[in-house]
Amino acid sequence: MNADPGQLFMQQSKLRAVLFAGILAALGFVLMRFTEFPLIPSAAFLKTDLGDLPVLLGTIFLGPWYGIGMVFTKDLLYLLSGGGGGGILGAFINFIAVGTLAFVLGLFTQKAKNYISITIGFITGTITMTVLMFFVNMWAVPTFWSPGITHKALMTYLYTVNLPFNLLKGALDTIFTLLLYAALKKRQRV
Repeated sequence: MNADPGQLFMQQSKLRAVLFAGILAALGFVLMRFTEFPLIPSAAFLKTDLGDLPVLLGTIFLGPWYGIGMVFTKDLLYLLSGGGGGGILGAFINFIAVGTLAFVLGLFTQKAKNYISITIGFITGTITMTVLMFFVNMWAVPTFWSPGITHKALMTYLYTVNLPFNLLKGALDTIFTLLLYAALKKRQRV
C-alpha cells in the first residue's frame, strides 16, 4: 500500500512539532531548576527563572496548545525533581501563571508571527496573567500560606507585592523572549 504523501508530510510535521516542544520543555525545566531568583528583595519567596523563555519562544512558533503542554511538562518535571519550596501548590500556581501568558501569546501569534503580534500577545498575556494571579493569590494566600491573614493585610500584599511581581515577571519574559526571537530571526537571514 502506498501512503498518501500529504498525510505522511502532516504526520512528520506533527512529530517534529511534538519533539521540538519536548526539547523546549526540557530546556525550560533545566533553566527553571537552576536559575531561580527573587525579583522583589522584600518578597524573596516570590521567584522567577529563565525557564519560561524557551517555552514562550516555542509557543510563538507552535501555538497556544503546545505552549500549555510545554508549561505543564516543565512544571511537572520541576515538581518531580524536588525543585522549589512551594510543592504541588507552587507548581500549580506557576502553571496557571506561565500557562496563561503562553496561551494568550500563542493565540496572538497563531496566524502572524511578527513583532507587532508578538508584542501585543505579550502585553495582553502579561495583563491577563497579572489579573488572574491577583484572584488566584486572593484564594491561595489565606487558604494555604497565611491562614490567619486579615483582609486588609491580604489586599496590601496583593497590591504592593504580588501585582508588581507579576507585571515585572511578564515584562522580563517579554523583553528576553523578544531578544531571543530577534536573534533567531537574524540568524535565519544569514
